[in-house]
Amino acid sequence: MLDQINKNEEVKVHKGLSENLIPSMECSSSVMEPDVPKGGVVIKVQYAGVCYSECQLRKSGCRPRLPGFEVSGTIHSVCNTLPNCNINLGDRVILYPDEEQNDERYTEFIPVGKVEHVIQLPQNVSLAVAAMLPGGALQAYSAVLKAKPHVEKLLEVKPCVNVLIVGAGGLGLWSIRLAQYLMGRNNSAVRLFVADNSIDKLLTAQEHDCFDIIHWCEEDHEQYIIERTLDACRGGVDVVIDFVSSPRTMQRSLRVLNREGLILVGGNTMSDVSINLNALAAKQQSIVGIPKGTLYQLRQLVDALADGKLELPVYSVHKVEDAGHVFEELAQCRLTGRAVLQFSHTDTTTSVVDNNN
Repeated sequence: MLDQINKNEEVKVHKGLSENLIPSMECSSSVMEPDVPKGGVVIKVQYAGVCYSECQLRKSGCRPRLPGFEVSGTIHSVCNTLPNCNINLGDRVILYPDEEQNDERYTEFIPVGKVEHVIQLPQNVSLAVAAMLPGGALQAYSAVLKAKPHVEKLLEVKPCVNVLIVGAGGLGLWSIRLAQYLMGRNNSAVRLFVADNSIDKLLTAQEHDCFDIIHWCEEDHEQYIIERTLDACRGGVDVVIDFVSSPRTMQRSLRVLNREGLILVGGNTMSDVSINLNALAAKQQSIVGIPKGTLYQLRQLVDALADGKLELPVYSVHKVEDAGHVFEELAQCRLTGRAVLQFSHTDTTTSVVDNNN
């Protein structure tokens, strides 16, 4: 994820980026446009989502990448050898993230060789909203899709299924909206609960119409938190979607999980977790990792938004010059909802590139 940069190498970044965002590095206000890959395109980034994983890097003293995993923009250049091309200059697009793009540096222009990963946007889907889809929204969508068959199976023998979402940040809010979309907003048989240690984030989750919120205050005794959770859920939890996946949240989830319950883990922490496999087997419980969302699922998200079937979580748009402050707010858990950075571009010329010359 982090690129190794020689001290003598000039670093090209957006004019006005905070020095706090890129510590111990000199910034250039010039923009270096990459070559167009053969059979590919170059995307000019307009918006970038602020990811918590990048924020964790910043807290550890490393530079978060920019634009990061979540970007939207316009087609800046197109290779003329692109076969059967229906991609045009100026098209509004998002990019499905892969390992190749994860190595990009701070840049306003992204060369893309795999044009099948470029998704064109309908006119009624804004670039600011679209920037949130390839990362957080896709991960939450994948989690809810993984949980849905288990919920449906339990509903065959239970009148009501309790689903607990651990974390009321961007991933949690997307999960609420996507669970409402996939399982029915007014489905009284599926009750969505959200747990977090931040009151402000929980109040935001409550505004998204979850069934109830549970304050996991880290200063409270652990047994009291367990009892509070069981009391709120009125009989335990059937499915847990845990994007935090820390030792503490995992142990809590296991203690409130019903027989034949399912825990979906996002693995956003690097800590090891000890689990009693005998107890897990005796209760026929399962722990499953949240799979990476697919390109097809990302297209489904775009279509759901365009058709007006999927409601958005709360989000805010910030100038890229304020990126350092936004990352700091996210690191300190003072930011509710999703944050999106807007790039203030000067006019540049789009072009078709002949790779045969």
